[in-house]
Amino acid sequence: MRPRGTPVRHALALGAMLALLTGCSVMHLGHSGGAPDVTAATAPAESGKKHGHDKADSKSLDPLDEARLRAQEQPNEPWWPYQEATLEAKAGLSAQAEASLRASIARDSGYAPALTALSRTLYEQGRHEEAIRMLAPVREGRVTLSDGDRATLLAGLALHEAALGRDADARETASSLPREQAAGVNAYLAVRDTNRDEADKATASALKDAPGSAAFHNNRGIALLRAADADAAEKEFLRAIELDPTRAAPYYNLAILERWYRQDAAAAAARFKQYWSLSHADPDSLYAELGRNTPVAEGGTSK
Repeated sequence: MRPRGTPVRHALALGAMLALLTGCSVMHLGHSGGAPDVTAATAPAESGKKHGHDKADSKSLDPLDEARLRAQEQPNEPWWPYQEATLEAKAGLSAQAEASLRASIARDSGYAPALTALSRTLYEQGRHEEAIRMLAPVREGRVTLSDGDRATLLAGLALHEAALGRDADARETASSLPREQAAGVNAYLAVRDTNRDEADKATASALKDAPGSAAFHNNRGIALLRAADADAAEKEFLRAIELDPTRAAPYYNLAILERWYRQDAAAAAARFKQYWSLSHADPDSLYAELGRNTPVAEGGTSK
């Protein structure tokens, strides 16, 4: 039996979102507010002098200013505003990052990196209806995408639908996905449900398909915690952290485990402080009790 007074969601909102940029379903919210890191290998090729600026000139600019300059110089290239979004998100400029992602998509409606990053941002902000409208052309085949990118975006669409309680729509969307991504969506739906047996089966099946997924270990931990197996749940959350130390959800879930399953307020506060350095989302309102010694300004991302 679940200890009385335990938060019932166990950070499901934090464990739900697909890491859209990996091309496989790993359920979490992803990085803060915008685009992921990109590398020189993915940037548009440049050589020699362009538009009156040479490579020596560009080295005198900081990366964000250079991205903005290149975006102006190459008005049809979606990568540069996408790079702007990456750098703006790192600087905590979330509104500007979103605007840059939209500028990238305006240049190329099928530019998957920007679509996935914006889908993730909208999920983090609870703007699910908006995301569903944005992803409708993907569902309808009106944008050109690789099979992998299309599946990734549709997996995100299914989770937006699930977040609005449209589970039947989410299952229908997931039915068109490759097995691993469909398993991720179905595991989330099962964990969110009250049927513990179904959650146990679904999360175990998802891990069998993707044993290296930190998100799936996190979701497995949620299912075990709901079954009041705190020791097994702890192992799953710790494994998720081992696989991806920047993933916030397992720390949040460990705080819940320590506080309500082991009655160890000090250990719970320590876990919550680790969590708060990565994310300020608080679906179970733990800050009031566990965050007293954690400055509100600490951290600031939603992962």
